[in-house]
Amino acid sequence: MQAPISPRRLALLLGTLVALGPLAIDTYLPALLAMSEHFVVPIHDVEISVSIYVLGVALGQWLGGPLSDHFGRKPVAYTGLLLFIAASLLIPFSRDIQALYVLRFLQAVGGGASVVIAAASVRDHFTGQQAANVLTSIGLVMLIAPLLAPAVGVVLLNVAGWQSIFFMLAGYGVMLMLLVRFPLPTVPQRQDNELLWHRLFNAYGRVLRNRPAMGFILANALAFSALFVFITDAAFLYMEHFGISPERFPLYFGANVVTMLGLNRLNVVLLRRYASADIMRAGLILQALAGVALLALMLTDSLVLWAVVPLIMTMAGMVALVIPNGIAGFLSLFDRDSGAATGLNGTLQFLLAGLIGTILGTWHDGTPVPMTLLMAGSSIAALVVFLWFRKGAER
Repeated sequence: MQAPISPRRLALLLGTLVALGPLAIDTYLPALLAMSEHFVVPIHDVEISVSIYVLGVALGQWLGGPLSDHFGRKPVAYTGLLLFIAASLLIPFSRDIQALYVLRFLQAVGGGASVVIAAASVRDHFTGQQAANVLTSIGLVMLIAPLLAPAVGVVLLNVAGWQSIFFMLAGYGVMLMLLVRFPLPTVPQRQDNELLWHRLFNAYGRVLRNRPAMGFILANALAFSALFVFITDAAFLYMEHFGISPERFPLYFGANVVTMLGLNRLNVVLLRRYASADIMRAGLILQALAGVALLALMLTDSLVLWAVVPLIMTMAGMVALVIPNGIAGFLSLFDRDSGAATGLNGTLQFLLAGLIGTILGTWHDGTPVPMTLLMAGSSIAALVVFLWFRKGAER
């Protein structure tokens, strides 16, 4: 019989796996201008590839969640990582922006199917407060990726061109294959007599009918969307609108990650005294207030750098309080369908973020108005949805 794994070791292993997503997005943000020149298109056309990646992650998680319940966590992770590695190796040879879109989508499907096993794997080993602590620690490990990723991207861009960023991502995928194969514990597959085709839909039906779970899941998705709008338009906001140089861009972008790291550690302390749902509600309220303040500055023509930076840091930081507690909240409601619940959470999270990011890309008018409006709208919607579903569940 396999010895139990320690919460800290499991968090480190799964955090390294989940970091694949931030690395695949944030590492190439400093290269967007160079890629727009390479493909001879406006930078906003290249920014759409960020949203396309998120949509691909949504599909990968939708498939990977119930498949990992049916076949086991590791086989699904292997398949997804192979697809991610193959697409990463082909992207540097793209000849036009359409080829980039297709390969980024395939890369994302593989990445999404791989990382979806993380939260479900936590549910395989831990529940309740202990699961919330492990998920918070996973968030801490994962946040190191967006903190370092833009700086790594700048170095690779200056030394070997934007293509080297995707070769690096392929190498990271290979490392994850080894991590999944050896240190990550194997959980015995449960007996499941439900047909695979039925499981792909029935499991999601069971999750969708669980009102408390959907409150956590939808609020997670909308809160993340508010952050993703900024991620999508960060290069434009800081480098074009405020004139920040590409070399200084990682400092402004990294400030948000530092805030998330600090609030991630605060969440561990708060979990000793407060319920996950209460912490999540406080985070949603603060994110919505910051979003409204940012929009007000934009509409009154008072958008200045010294005011924008702390407000965006607040909006980004609250995600560190919202998402781990949201995941712990809905996972406590499922046993058999933990993979499907995780898959639906990831699917809606990235689907909504991708759709809102695409709206941003197509609506972009050369000003921060679309960005601030979508950030505020997403954060307010997250709070409203959470409170409405929680009220209905209590009733």
